[in-house]
Amino acid sequence: MESDIKELLRKNLEVSERTLQLVQKMHRASLWSRFFSFLKWAIIIGAAVWSYQTIQPYLQKALGISQQIGDLQKSLPSGGGLEGIFKNFIK
Repeated sequence: MESDIKELLRKNLEVSERTLQLVQKMHRASLWSRFFSFLKWAIIIGAAVWSYQTIQPYLQKALGISQQIGDLQKSLPSGGGLEGIFKNFIK
């Protein structure tokens, strides 16, 4: 009877040790997963900010040019636009 109890305790200890190893591996995998997830989002956000900083001067120039074109169209005679330019050349 006592040998059966010792055998059961030994098996229980082996199973518990194996379970502990698996749980430790799962915890380690979870930590790495969180780290790489954070790294992925940091790269995505960083790339978006960097690209905005890089493209911003070109966008400002394009907006300035479109504003100048709008001002030019308002200042043209006969309603402005391309029709006004062609009417001036045809005269």
